[in-house]
Amino acid sequence: MGIELIQMPQKLYSVIIVANIERFRTEAEVWDEGGNRIGLVYEDVDGWHKELSHGEQTKDSAELATALSEAKQTLSQYVNRRGKNSPRGSTVGVLALWLMQKLDGTAMGQKVSFGSQDK
Repeated sequence: MGIELIQMPQKLYSVIIVANIERFRTEAEVWDEGGNRIGLVYEDVDGWHKELSHGEQTKDSAELATALSEAKQTLSQYVNRRGKNSPRGSTVGVLALWLMQKLDGTAMGQKVSFGSQDK
């Protein structure tokens, strides 16, 4: 699984980008200061989705709404986030890197190339 921490200075929440191999998508997890995952943002063929943990569903927090919006904005930089048209016959490691590929052609800070699958 590929993981990339996105620092949000002086914020109550952190965003971690994760390559979810089981669900075959890239996700943005939102974590609070206490180390609890409180939200999840991802995109699939049906569009963008935001899922909140049970206790967070009843909160009306501007900071949480901002964190979820920033998570979506950050995740939109990952070109293969929906898991479509993956490189065939790849290992789990290659698929994780492929899911973590950004618009600039890097994955986890390294330049990557997936042949004809590049976007």
